[in-house]
Amino acid sequence: MKNIFLALFVALSLVSLGQENIIPVNEKTGNAEYTNVIEVANATQTQLYNRALIWINEFYANPQGTIKTQDSANSIEGKARFRVKLTDKKGRTIGQSNVNYNFKIELKDGKYRYVVDRINWQQPSYYDVSRWEKKDDPRYEEEKYPAYVEQTAAYFEDMLNKLNVAMEKEEEVESSDW
Repeated sequence: MKNIFLALFVALSLVSLGQENIIPVNEKTGNAEYTNVIEVANATQTQLYNRALIWINEFYANPQGTIKTQDSANSIEGKARFRVKLTDKKGRTIGQSNVNYNFKIELKDGKYRYVVDRINWQQPSYYDVSRWEKKDDPRYEEEKYPAYVEQTAAYFEDMLNKLNVAMEKEEEVESSDW
């Protein structure tokens, strides 16, 4: 019986060691980063650039304040933020702090690449959100960090899904037939 419990304990330990972070981490920097290259058949660089601008205008409440650099039709860089929240014991949602991030969309004929990095919790000093998943950190807060991780992952999943849909969407060509 003791052997069964020991084997079960070892198996569960190995499974938990094999789990990856929910928030992806850049191997070189050790910081949170979302990046991908997406192929878009029959789309020119200019078409992809226009689609990216349309997406930014639809996704962000203040697109002019979000965009920091536009490099002709080659790339768009921006900075944005969102708020993480907690629900108290009475069921009230309370805003906690902002998560800031940078994004870059690079464009070529038939493909684009996005990089979302510098994802950090707004604190007096830089606090990368990947630290929310480090349970061995002495400052780990079990009552807060799992909720922050879940909200952050959900935000970026929604953001990047909307970007991908927008980049696949072909422009509607208006007929000049009257």
